Amino acid sequence: MATDIAAGRAAELHRIVELACARVGLNPHGAELIKYTVNAVYRLPREHVVLRIASGPVGVSRGQHVVTMARWLHARHVPIATLLDADQPLTVAGDYTVTFWHELDRRTDWAAADLASPLRRLHTLALDPADHTALPTWDPFSTARDRLAHADIAVLASADARWLGEQWDQAEQGFRRVQDQLPTGVIHGDPHTGNLLQRDDGTVVLCDLDESGIGPLAYDLVPQAVGATRFGRRDFYREFVHAYGSDVRDDPVWPILSRIRELIMVTSVLPDLEHRPTVAAQHAHRLATLRTGRHDVPWDLYT
Repeated sequence: MATDIAAGRAAELHRIVELACARVGLNPHGAELIKYTVNAVYRLPREHVVLRIASGPVGVSRGQHVVTMARWLHARHVPIATLLDADQPLTVAGDYTVTFWHELDRRTDWAAADLASPLRRLHTLALDPADHTALPTWDPFSTARDRLAHADIAVLASADARWLGEQWDQAEQGFRRVQDQLPTGVIHGDPHTGNLLQRDDGTVVLCDLDESGIGPLAYDLVPQAVGATRFGRRDFYREFVHAYGSDVRDDPVWPILSRIRELIMVTSVLPDLEHRPTVAAQHAHRLATLRTGRHDVPWDLYT
């Protein structure tokens, strides 16, 4: 259970849970905060439902984004988490965007093949011309600028904000130079074992579709490759390469895509750092290693 959150923020989020549940006729009693990095994620034990809360302009755009992707992927029988049958996303109290999902089993003993299998299914999806209009395009650059614009100025120094903005500009320029050379398709955008769930029949599914869309297929292999160094998961990554059948570090675009990944993992939590001291401390560590070019220094997970 996520506990490192200021009391005032916890009370505000609980109020949003109650308001959102009232809108769709769910019982919020006993709502449990299970995760709070980019989104606040609550489990509703009496309903077997998971509720995700995002805030601000990024949350509004992402709410519609995940609903669009979830419905499109579900119609094509891709193993993903399933939306509740309700009018979604909801806008609550003006600044919060809420989505509801059927609760599935959470595990911690995932194998590399558990992650590689649904990714390979996702990456083999055929796209019709109409899909390129209907589906969102992977765009970490616009999202990063939005998050920088709404960063907690009480926590993020102005010099750090400027530096991150410059790094994102450079990363986008590098990506645009090679973009047309990259095989594209539907990607998850943030595939790691923390975004896996399991159905009652044992099927492993992907959740958290905030970064999903049409994008470079190679990017979906980058999180595990970066995690091999930053999170000490070298053995897991070797198994992942074997299960998926490709090592993205051999790709000429690896330096560009890995830089984007690391910038995402620093920029994603900028809004609301003030209310989460442990997240803020880890963010400061990650930012310091990037600013000093220390790419071999390990990171901890945000908790």
